[in-house]
Amino acid sequence: MKKLVCVILAAVLAMIACAAAFANDTAVDLYDKTAILLFEHNNLTLNVNAKLSLDGQWFKTVEGTWKQDGANSFRKLHLRSPKADGTERENGYTIVTEGYYLYLMEDFTPGFYRPGITGDRASVLRNTAESKQLVSLGRALVSQADLILGKDAITKADNGDIVIKIGDDAPALLNAALNQAYQFAVRRFFNVDYDRILAEGSYATIRDYGTVSQGILYCARGFSLRNAEITVKMGEHYPAHAEGSIGLYMETAGEGVRRLDISFEADATDIGDTMLKKFDPADYGVELAPDAVDYGREEPYQPVLDAALKDQMELDAMDIWRPAGFNTNATAPVSCEWDEYNYIVTIRDGDGIDKKTFFDETGRFYHMEASPNDWWDGILSIEEYNTEPQLDSETDRKAKAFFMEYLENIHYEQRDQVKDLRVQWTFEKNGNLYVCYEDKADPNGEGVYFVIRISPEMRIESYSCISNG
Repeated sequence: MKKLVCVILAAVLAMIACAAAFANDTAVDLYDKTAILLFEHNNLTLNVNAKLSLDGQWFKTVEGTWKQDGANSFRKLHLRSPKADGTERENGYTIVTEGYYLYLMEDFTPGFYRPGITGDRASVLRNTAESKQLVSLGRALVSQADLILGKDAITKADNGDIVIKIGDDAPALLNAALNQAYQFAVRRFFNVDYDRILAEGSYATIRDYGTVSQGILYCARGFSLRNAEITVKMGEHYPAHAEGSIGLYMETAGEGVRRLDISFEADATDIGDTMLKKFDPADYGVELAPDAVDYGREEPYQPVLDAALKDQMELDAMDIWRPAGFNTNATAPVSCEWDEYNYIVTIRDGDGIDKKTFFDETGRFYHMEASPNDWWDGILSIEEYNTEPQLDSETDRKAKAFFMEYLENIHYEQRDQVKDLRVQWTFEKNGNLYVCYEDKADPNGEGVYFVIRISPEMRIESYSCISNG
């Protein structure tokens, strides 16, 4: 079952993420970066290969690729499993999403695609209230590595690799956490009645089901770690590569204890540089399936982009971000796209931050924003902001001075119209302090709005010229 494979791999990656986060004194920082990569980052490529065995017998190989570019994504899953006659069964699918629109190409119906509607997302793992609670719980456990994983389970090699080795003497708390995570997954994603599996008199066996994957899903009562050996290589900002093996004892309803083994490799690449083009059936050699419903959505308005205008907007974007406090590489990849309302010029320096600059159809700049960012990740509630801030006068003065100098560089004609900058809210996360200022120069609401990061060093994270917007 494809979904079960995804859940198992997600659990493996979650263990890697947590283990990597426990590696040294900067545990919380590393954990947060991993969470951002999976739950908030909107531009990256993930590749995963895994082999699964039951009692030493191979039953599934998984090869997966996920590319995320803003609200668009490309996902490919290829599965292999043994057949009774000694040959192998192959299956899988490719999914391309563009915002709410989905295009599905399944291996068992080659040459065709089916359109659909899905929930839009701009990250690998969807940001929900439940996922936020799980991330927060994991963050709280980060500081308890010795208690959860066992003393000296993690070492750091001379080359900087993080090595995790855990035997069957791991603390009981680790197995408890593993089972809670698994039970949450099967309840949440498959509506499995876990009470039925655990009930007295339940004797279902793996061979009662069509595949080993299905049998595990509906028969596994619990897991305990047998051994684990994982190596994690850190990139400049995020975990870049992980490989290893995990052995589990699996208690089943009708067959007692079985052994489940998982070996894997995972890579995070092209962070900030992943680019996807609009879905074109010809690129995949497919056509609309005969029995599929063509939603027939109209193509959005797309102005003809003059090459000179494109070049000018890209140059303007560079000039807009340099004085904002960001390190902008003149050779960084730059894209220019129309999104139904405006042009968005995106600069990707490979630092995990998309520097987005917004222009109207005529090429007039009116908004910029760093994405993703700590102060607005799409799931924050207003309670997390301090809407009655008491900013000290010196910090306030320096923040305003930094912004006015920025305005002098990028929008000097707006400078003299700024009359009364006032703090709207403050927000703190990961040791950073963010402050939102707004100035409404007249009753019509025209003016400026900006978010500035005060610490550790000042930089403008977002700016809007309301009178141009």
